[in-house]
Amino acid sequence: MQDGTTLITLDNVRVYYASSPDKVRKAVDGVSLHVHKGEWISIVGANGSGKSTIAGLLIGFTPLSSGSRIVEPDVTIRGVLQHPDAQVLGDTIEEEFHFALSSLSVSAEEKRIRREQALHTVGLRMSPDTTISRLSGGQKQLLNIAVALSAKPDILVLDEPTAMLDPGARERIESIVEHIIQQGTAVIWITHHLEEATLCDRIIAMDNGGCVYDGDPVAFFYALEVEGNVSRNVESESICLKLGLDPPFTVKTAQLLKQQGMLPQATPLRPEQLVREVSS
Repeated sequence: MQDGTTLITLDNVRVYYASSPDKVRKAVDGVSLHVHKGEWISIVGANGSGKSTIAGLLIGFTPLSSGSRIVEPDVTIRGVLQHPDAQVLGDTIEEEFHFALSSLSVSAEEKRIRREQALHTVGLRMSPDTTISRLSGGQKQLLNIAVALSAKPDILVLDEPTAMLDPGARERIESIVEHIIQQGTAVIWITHHLEEATLCDRIIAMDNGGCVYDGDPVAFFYALEVEGNVSRNVESESICLKLGLDPPFTVKTAQLLKQQGMLPQATPLRPEQLVREVSS
């Protein structure tokens, strides 16, 4: 649950690459953001918009061309990349946890407990001596998430974490995130599946390396006009549509109902919210 405490700040950050001898690609161009304790942020955008570069900056993998990255004292950051093999270090599950937890000042017994709890949390019921090369892509991704969780991070960066998972595992990861943000962990979830962005507190939309939206999910998916403390739907395109992104099925269904004169002021993001609106 967010409490306003800032954990990490990106201040006017830029990441430029030389794509050819006389051409520079601006992967991230002048983005600023603050991440707070217990906050769930979804970063969305088209391919090449800069989402994964922001993930690398937050984790600390990607060097800055300019700007600053400020991490508050004693803040632990862990990340899970979209390609599971890219961050595997050990040959077995036990070795993977050993490398991940070796820098922590905890006992061997505590490390064992954390490993068992993390594997149970993500639904991997395997022996610690299981060879990682035998795992499927989805199992490797669940292992990477478990390893990150075992460090009990203050910030967890997930870059397309469900890309290789089945629907059941995807729902499990969403539930895990809902649980750990209640404990104060900040989660940054990078995704191009916008259904996954409907549970977050805040959406950041990237386009051509810049941040073009940073705010409430409802205002991102629906065109709203605010008068005082009251918001109402207006006849125009949402920011999501203006960016050429595909809204969640629930949002598209609600918009079709609005066109038929139904649910004029409703702004459901999740299927269960739409059901309540239709039945009320």
